Amino acid sequence: MFFQSFKQKKIRRHGREIEVEDIFLDKLAKSREQDTDISSIKLEVPLKRANFLVLMILVLGIFLFFISFVFYFQVFQNSNYKTQAQNNNSLITHFSAERGIIYDRTMKQLVKNEATFDLYLNVDNLSSSTTVETALNNLAGLIDIGLVATSSQQILVKENLSQMDLVLLETKKSQMPFLEIKKHTVRHYEINACLGHILGYLGKISQEESQTLQENYDFSDYIGRAGVEKTYENNLKEKKGAIQVDRDAKGNELSQKVISQPSSGDHLVLSLDLGLQQKSLSALSQALADIGGSKGVVIALNPQNGEVLAFVSMPCFDNNLFAFGITQDDLNKLNANKSNPLLDRAISGLYPTGSSIKPFMASAALEEKIITPQTSLYCPATLCVENQFKKGEANCYPDNKFHGWTNVKRAIAESVNPFFYMIGGGYQSPGPSSKFYVEQMPKNFVGLGIARVKEYLNLFGFGAKTGIDLPSEQEGRVPDPAWKQSYFKTALEQKWYLGDTYNLSIGQGYLLATPLQLAVGYASIANNGKLIQPHLAKSFINSQTNESTDFAPKITRENFISTSTLEIVRAGMRQTVTSPAGNAYSLNSLPVAIAAKTGTAQSYGKAEIYNNWIGAFAPYNNPEIVLVVMIEEVPGLRGSAQQTAKSILNWYFSPKKPEPTKQEKFAPIATSTLEADIPIIIPTEIFSTSTEVVATTTE
Repeated sequence: MFFQSFKQKKIRRHGREIEVEDIFLDKLAKSREQDTDISSIKLEVPLKRANFLVLMILVLGIFLFFISFVFYFQVFQNSNYKTQAQNNNSLITHFSAERGIIYDRTMKQLVKNEATFDLYLNVDNLSSSTTVETALNNLAGLIDIGLVATSSQQILVKENLSQMDLVLLETKKSQMPFLEIKKHTVRHYEINACLGHILGYLGKISQEESQTLQENYDFSDYIGRAGVEKTYENNLKEKKGAIQVDRDAKGNELSQKVISQPSSGDHLVLSLDLGLQQKSLSALSQALADIGGSKGVVIALNPQNGEVLAFVSMPCFDNNLFAFGITQDDLNKLNANKSNPLLDRAISGLYPTGSSIKPFMASAALEEKIITPQTSLYCPATLCVENQFKKGEANCYPDNKFHGWTNVKRAIAESVNPFFYMIGGGYQSPGPSSKFYVEQMPKNFVGLGIARVKEYLNLFGFGAKTGIDLPSEQEGRVPDPAWKQSYFKTALEQKWYLGDTYNLSIGQGYLLATPLQLAVGYASIANNGKLIQPHLAKSFINSQTNESTDFAPKITRENFISTSTLEIVRAGMRQTVTSPAGNAYSLNSLPVAIAAKTGTAQSYGKAEIYNNWIGAFAPYNNPEIVLVVMIEEVPGLRGSAQQTAKSILNWYFSPKKPEPTKQEKFAPIATSTLEADIPIIIPTEIFSTSTEVVATTTE
């Protein structure tokens, strides 16, 4: 009864009701705890509230990070990974049309496109069990191969596949899906007109170029490497088309889809007259054969708009050698050739001009009022100036013959050196007591001086690139005291002497110019004072619409010489042809009125070897052509350049313009008409370094 009544009683402990049995159980547990000392062992330790919060925040942060990571890839990178996934199932390949054609001004085709095929190995298409080495070994059992070039995705295995190779590879197409045959266009160039320097050639694009060029170039592409092929690469290059090839998971082709159509490059029409080019080559070749030479230049320009009508640099080279990839043996032969056929002498060859510079010197003197058309200077056979370092001695500059009283027109026509010495560097009489005194000579004639000589030669375009649309043009050099001081090492060499100015005034000494610079300078005399940028491009024809866009001529400088000055200079150049004493009198028999100026420059320090020049324009009253001929290493006083110019101009102005022949011969020209162009060898003495004759084709 007691226990029952006790059981029914509720006892509250720590805010809760407990039964009676709990009291005995607690007592029993406490007794056991004392016996085993288990009270010192804590079975459960509750976490602190702060630690629990840190743990919860960490777990939540990790969860949010993964959620945001998934969201970024699912939303922001969706299109990117979708494209990559599609690329696993499809392949974009490019296919090309043809490169633009190049024509002469009469639409005669100068280059043709020929199809050829190359073999590539696509590394990405190799199976997991096939290595590049294994694939190449298997391929070597079929055809002869030799690795040409590689990229990270493709290996160019063989170029210019034969018909037999194409047949064999077609039969193995299913077994070797990693192989790809690509078509590319090979250029075949006109070979009978010495066009290598003009047209240039194509070359295989490098891996670096294909990655850095902004245009869409593939590893298999070819790119212009020289000539107008390089200059007008963007115009001539074809626009690629694209095909999407869909594949299954095993790489089998499912379908094809044309994404974009290709289009051919624009066609380029050159200002070049192929007939005149061939005639120029024929005439120059004959002149070189007559002297046993190999190096020369012919340039013909339209002085009114700067169009290049003919452009011959000999020796020529066959640019078709580069079309299929030149062999190392052929390249070695070209580089070993002492005549350097790869050098474009018209724009990269550097030469002293000889007396060809004199019309520009006359223009400067007239413009600066150093002389007038009526000025007459006494020109002895030998012009002597007193040596400022050695009293009683003089430095003498001989001419080839005595001319006496000379005005500017006669000085141009007969190439009177003392006249140009004086207008260039001035003259100071040594006085009556000197044994070198000449009574008729001026007492104190003030010339242009080196500063003004350089200024006017620069105005006519010397010492600067003409800007022609060909690569590798050289600037040339118009020397002055600052140049000489920087070029030489010793104080004696660095000093600018009167002999340097005299030398420059007749186109000798340290002056270097390209034949094209001389042609552009003469064109400015012919067109009444406009310096026009020469160009080979005449127009572009859109390959899709056939619309033509003309090349706009560019005037780089005008109104820098007065009309009256140029009229006098042109009259002097005309007198060069019409006067029996003129240096180009043989041209007087041509069917139109010609104006000209000859030049002879010492070559490589050899007294009897010369670079032979002539510049001419015609018709005299309304010039339509400027012609410059330069022939290197002419032995003795021969009119090789004049022979060449006469033959070309006679053909150009003939009514029917017959096709040139290689058997043409030239009428001999009397050497007496060239005597005034004999280069002057200045006595060395103390001025040895200042009067050194410099003549070279490369600097």
